[in-house]
Parts: sequence; structure tokens; C-alpha cells
Amino acid sequence: MSGPPSARDAYPIDRLAAQAGMTVRNVRAHLSRGLLPPGEMRGRTAWYGPEHLARLELIAGLQRRGFSLAAIGVLINQTPSGSAEDALRLYRGMLAPWQPEEPEEIDEDDFALWAGTELSAAATARLTGSGLVDRPRPGRLRILNPSMVRAGAHAVALGLSPEAVVAAGAELQVRTREIAEVFVGLFRDEVWRRHVEAGLPRSGIADLRTAVEALQPVATRSLLGAFRQTMQEAMDDFIGELSTDLAPTDPAPTDG
Repeated sequence: MSGPPSARDAYPIDRLAAQAGMTVRNVRAHLSRGLLPPGEMRGRTAWYGPEHLARLELIAGLQRRGFSLAAIGVLINQTPSGSAEDALRLYRGMLAPWQPEEPEEIDEDDFALWAGTELSAAATARLTGSGLVDRPRPGRLRILNPSMVRAGAHAVALGLSPEAVVAAGAELQVRTREIAEVFVGLFRDEVWRRHVEAGLPRSGIADLRTAVEALQPVATRSLLGAFRQTMQEAMDDFIGELSTDLAPTDPAPTDG
């Protein structure tokens, strides 16, 4: 009788759970839900291989993105068992084009070099206290949104106050969230809903991913085009106010 697989490529349930960073109880719950295929029985012990670990990592990743276990079960059970991983990866891949920038960690003394502009210590402190930067340990900065922080640093270098820049950045995030919801609503109502009404067909998953990938450049170009137009309109209004400030209307002559 052959022995159990080598420890390098197979695990009993306790080692599988440890490798996946979860409890044995959680792994058993996934097994009972049908989210994880059963292990290979060798005597009285079930052994689990790399494919089980990969499945657990996929499930955990989808949970972090907001998928419930019930929803993950639908994704798995709507497909033949041999293509479950492919289905999960395709659904998870739908979100990939919208991943935010990766945070960057730097020495605090290198902030000006990283930002590409010199700032006063007070201005630097205000920007790094904006919520877009944290301090993982003394002397280090973890920049959560590199593009916004760099843009803010250059705005301060142009003469804007750090307080005004931080406030504008916070308002910008609120406004852009509203715009993002417009595009997500379009995708939900025009693309995803049809997929659901069709019964979540396996053949439609790749089309969903293609639609998401195409939506990102469309949304970016649309937003930039609309911003250019509205920025020009706002500047025209400002120029009108500027003209009045420079040459105020003379008071109407009075009869005398």
C-alpha cells in the first residue's frame, strides 16, 4: 500500500489550514458548504494538495473584496467542478482593472525628494497628516495614494496653503466617488443585470471581464473630457468676475 503523499505537496487538514492562514474550523466549514472539494482519503486521514490551498486563497481573496460565502458558492456550483477555479479567477479578474495604486513606503527625510518639490516642515507635516499617509514606524512614511499626495505637494509648492489643498483633496474624493457610482451603475444596469437574468452563464464570464476592462479607459476619457469643458466654463465665469474687480462699473451719474 502506498503511503501518504510527501509533505511538500500534500497536507492533512491542520497543515492545510495553517498554510492558508485560517482555522481548521473554517476549512471544515468550507468543506461542508461545498466550497472546497474533499481530500484524498489515505487510510483514515484526508490529504489535501496545492489545488485545495489555491482554492482557499481564491475564496479568501474574494471575501476580502466583499463576496459573501453564499455568493462564492454560486460562482463555484454554477460550473463543472473542473472549471471552478477558472470561473473564480475570471470573476475576481473583473475587478483587476480598478485596483488602486500600490502604497509606497519611504524614509520621512526623503519625502521632498520623493514628491519632487521642496516644502516647509509645517507644510510637509500637514500633508502627511491628511489621512493619505500613515507612519508604520518612527522615521518612515507609508503613502497610501501616491498620485494625490504628489499632486498636493506640487500644489502647495505653487503657493496654495496646505490646509486648502488637503480640504480640496477630501472634496475631490467625495465628488469622484459620486462619478464612479455613475459608471458602476451603468455597468450594473446595462451589463451585469443581463448576465444575472441569463442565469449567470459560464460562457458570459469572459465577456463581463472584457466589458470591465473596456470601461476603465472609457470612463477616464469621459471624465477628462467633461472636466476640460466644465473647467473652461468655470474659468470663463472667474474671468468675468476678474473683469469686474479690475474695472468696476462706474456708478450711474446723478442729476445735479
